[in-house]
Amino acid sequence: MLFCAAAGILILPASADVTHWELSPACPCVGDEITISGEASNNEIIEVTILHEEMVPVSGKGYKYQINKLFIPKTISGGESSFKVNATGEDGVKVRDINVRVKKFRWFTRHSNALEGEASLSQSNIPPWMSYFVKIDGDIVSKKEESNKNMCKSNSNTGQAKNGQVKLTFETCYEAAQADEKGNFKFNYDTDSLPAGDYIITVGSMEQELTLNPEKKKGPEEKESKTKRK
Repeated sequence: MLFCAAAGILILPASADVTHWELSPACPCVGDEITISGEASNNEIIEVTILHEEMVPVSGKGYKYQINKLFIPKTISGGESSFKVNATGEDGVKVRDINVRVKKFRWFTRHSNALEGEASLSQSNIPPWMSYFVKIDGDIVSKKEESNKNMCKSNSNTGQAKNGQVKLTFETCYEAAQADEKGNFKFNYDTDSLPAGDYIITVGSMEQELTLNPEKKKGPEEKESKTKRK
């Protein structure tokens, strides 16, 4: 129901003709609400893509990653959205498969085998009115299998998979707003559920890099204010 999340392939409408856009604040921290505004063709639908990568260390014969609260951005009325996760091996690691387990009242699990060392799963139009607990895991090609493929390799390389990493690439794509009759658009995005790190945000066909800093320590008054807003 939830994951046909993180590859079914979703085809969204062509990107809006965005001429420029800007983000505020310029240096946000986790938990900040950012504002994206700009100009596009009159009455155009504004499509946004948010790309983020996480490096996950291999443990034993596989990899594991957990998202405690995944929020899907709210689209404009009738707008489409998608969420995709892609797994590829790093440092000599080869990914065998990927599992995405989502808890929405009960557990839902999707599985996909890797194709040429890359495994992915995606879901379209996930309900944005609640948060999701997500576990992502999978197996890697074992050291024994790798050594059988090339017996000439020295033993010094047999530990690569054990000490390697898996790169998880998360991509959220959604129709965030509609430009007005003059082509102006503006919308907000809550970063409360995002991990700190580097992001690539594409609005229309124009992309910018964003660094999301760790959450600032908040005083009692700020915490109370944020709780009231939610």
